[in-house]
Amino acid sequence: MFAHKIITFITFYFIMSSCSENKKQEQYFNDLGEIPFDEQLDDKNFTVCHEDLTLPFNYGGFGLIYEGEKRRLVETIKEKFNYPRTKGQTGFITIRFIINCEGQTGRFRVIETDLNLKAKKFDKNVSTQILNITKGLDGWKILERWDKMWDVQQYLTFKFEDGILIDVLP
Repeated sequence: MFAHKIITFITFYFIMSSCSENKKQEQYFNDLGEIPFDEQLDDKNFTVCHEDLTLPFNYGGFGLIYEGEKRRLVETIKEKFNYPRTKGQTGFITIRFIINCEGQTGRFRVIETDLNLKAKKFDKNVSTQILNITKGLDGWKILERWDKMWDVQQYLTFKFEDGILIDVLP
């Protein structure tokens, strides 16, 4: 009985000791999807109003904040996209960015995947074109909630099949 207590105590001691080791911790931002400034990628003239917090695009039920809503956004993109119809250009291109409290966009990040969401590289003609179209969209609205203007994290996901733009999400 006494030996059992000693073994339990020693086991408990080692478990607790291993939990308290100094481990290098990664730095996390305040919310999922934060896009920190990267001097190699970002325009230094683009500023956010609240560096410590940008709201996710769907926070508080405000959804897509584009003039004319999703219908106009998709129409604009499809009007500007020059379809290369390239075999093998199938999958998703997601572009994440921030809309600041003045309705300006910046800090664009591109993620390319196949239909199974595995990393894939698209032909530059497709990915660069869709990034430039996204950067050129000028119908973003300012988000005002709770008597304050907010910066918003936005994403657009483009679905392609053989270079043809099939859908734009969200």
